[in-house]
Amino acid sequence: MSKEKNEKKPSLGVALGGGGARGAAHIGVLQEIKEAGIKVDIVSGVSAGSVIAAMYAFSEDPFWIEDKFRKLWSKSDFISKNKMASNPDKSFKKKILDHYTAIHNLHKNSLVDTLELEEAIKTLLPINNFNELKIPLKVVATDLNTGEDVVYERGDLIGPLVQSCSIPGIFSPIIEKNKVMSDGGVGMPVPVKVIKDVCNFTIVIDIGQYKLNGLDSSNAKSITKRANIITSNRLKSLLSLQADFVIKPDTLGKEWSDFDACEDLLIQGRKSAENIMGELMNSIKQKNSNSL
Repeated sequence: MSKEKNEKKPSLGVALGGGGARGAAHIGVLQEIKEAGIKVDIVSGVSAGSVIAAMYAFSEDPFWIEDKFRKLWSKSDFISKNKMASNPDKSFKKKILDHYTAIHNLHKNSLVDTLELEEAIKTLLPINNFNELKIPLKVVATDLNTGEDVVYERGDLIGPLVQSCSIPGIFSPIIEKNKVMSDGGVGMPVPVKVIKDVCNFTIVIDIGQYKLNGLDSSNAKSITKRANIITSNRLKSLLSLQADFVIKPDTLGKEWSDFDACEDLLIQGRKSAENIMGELMNSIKQKNSNSL
C-alpha cells in the first residue's frame, strides 16, 4: 500500500477567477508559474478565467496565450464590430455605461450578441472539444433559473465557454430547455471548489477589483454596482479559503471593460507571482511531503 501511495504523483490544480479585461493578469501569473517549473495538472475557470484556462489546458504555454490575446485586446475585435463602436471618440467604458442605462430603460436583456462572444473565443482557441485538451479542464457556468452552478468537463467546449463568459446584462443568457445559462462568476467567482477534491494542491488566482475609489455619484446605478463588487469580493474571499494558496494580483482598480489596461495588468500578474514564488514553492513542497 505504501509503495502505491509513494508512486502516486501529487496533482496541482489552478482555479482562474473571472474579471473580463483583468484576465490579462492571469496570463502573467501563469507565465511565472511556468518559468518556475511548476507543473499544472488540472485547471478550472469562470468567465474570462474559463477562456484562459481552456487555452492553457490546450497549449500548456502561457506565452502562446499572451500572443493570442494580444491580437484580440489590441484590436478589441468582439467590441469594435458592435454598433456601440460607431463613435470612436467615446471611450469603451463610457459606451458601456451609456448602453447599460439604455438597456435597463428599454428592458432589453443584453448589450452584445453572444455570437460575437463566440467568434472571439474561436479566434483564441483552435479546438472545440474537451477531448482535444492536454490536461483536464472544468468550466463553470450559472443556471439563473435555479441558481445552481453547472460544471462542464467533456464534450463540446465552445458552448460552455460562451455560457461561462456571458456577463449578465452585457451578453444574452443561453437558454437551453428549462435552463438560463450565464456567467459562472455569478455563483462561483473563483472555481476552486470543483477541483479541490481531485488535487493534492490547489492555487486560486483572484483577479477581483479590490481598489475602490470614493463613489463619484450616489445614483442608483453607482450604488448598485458598488454593492455588487463588495458582495463578489466577500464571496471570493470565502471560496478562496478552500485553496492551499491564493495569488491576488494588483488589478489596479480596473473594471472588466478596461481593455486598454491589459498590458499593465499582465505585468501586474507577473509581479504578483514573482513576489510570492518562493513562498509558493515551499508550500507545494511541504504539502507534497506531507502526502507521502
